[in-house]
Amino acid sequence: MPSLTLPMAELAGIVVHSTLFGIYCILFIGSLYVFFAKANGVRRPINRFLLFVDITLFLLIVIHWILQIDRLFEAFIYKAREPGGPAAYYKAAREVKFVVKTAFYVAQMFVGDTTMIYRLYIVWGGDWRIIVLPTITTTALTIAGINVVVSFARQAPGVDIFTSASGHWIVTVFATTLFTNILVTCAPAFDYGLFDHDVDDIDNQQLSSPGVFGPSADDLMTTTDAVPPVIQIVVESALIYTVCLLITHVSYLAKAPFQFIALDATSPAIGIAFALLVVRVGLGRGAENITTAHTTGRRDGPTRTGRSIIRFAPVSEMSMGLSTLPAVDLEASKDFDERQ
Repeated sequence: MPSLTLPMAELAGIVVHSTLFGIYCILFIGSLYVFFAKANGVRRPINRFLLFVDITLFLLIVIHWILQIDRLFEAFIYKAREPGGPAAYYKAAREVKFVVKTAFYVAQMFVGDTTMIYRLYIVWGGDWRIIVLPTITTTALTIAGINVVVSFARQAPGVDIFTSASGHWIVTVFATTLFTNILVTCAPAFDYGLFDHDVDDIDNQQLSSPGVFGPSADDLMTTTDAVPPVIQIVVESALIYTVCLLITHVSYLAKAPFQFIALDATSPAIGIAFALLVVRVGLGRGAENITTAHTTGRRDGPTRTGRSIIRFAPVSEMSMGLSTLPAVDLEASKDFDERQ
């Protein structure tokens, strides 16, 4: 079997990218439904920040995908017979479309990481200290990302990106965003008490106020799970993006062409991670009226109680069918037995 070349990796990357992009588009439509869902014909307030992030990510990812397709035609059709063929075209880091594509990719990572930090801040109960370190790493990501784009634009023809001066900045980009993702994924689990903790049961109440990624006095949900549903959702959604980043980083350090496949997968994975969180919470966990209340006891500090909720839209319509159908069936069965 022939070894993986750069043109082969780019072709495979387009297939993976387009497949994940299709999945992301479906999830994006679902996320919009969650944001704009009505309850009894009444539209509730929307978290405009998260809606802005959702639409911004979609636009960045769409433009990035279009540039990838355009570069594919450029390499294999319009410049296929030029000296070096597709390989020479893809190696040209200073090519305008490649530089623009890289800039959009860096913007995606910045928006994705910033949103995850915001989510961590809310889940931690508004404690700004928990976001100091990820904020520093995201700032480093931004600086390194800008330098990557600038170095690509100035790079001399024929220079390998694995050995070029931009290589150090590329490593910094992957390392900082990977560290941020791991940190914001693990920190909420620590806050909920993987060591000394109690998960308190609170009576379910009707969801009456539109909290989104934030606490609501009326939205008290309960869980008896070992790991709160909020943490399950955060871990599961962030893990998709984190795995793609890890594979890309390792492949780049190994100077393997496979990193281009992983890199193409990372772009839609950023959007999938966010949209999946919205859809799962809004249509899945949200419909179950699950709010987490936790008490964290630290050996070296006072006991602290906090609540966090992730909700995007009223769930009365979503949960109505699930909550009423079993009761109707039971009553019908009871009447039938009495007649017999």
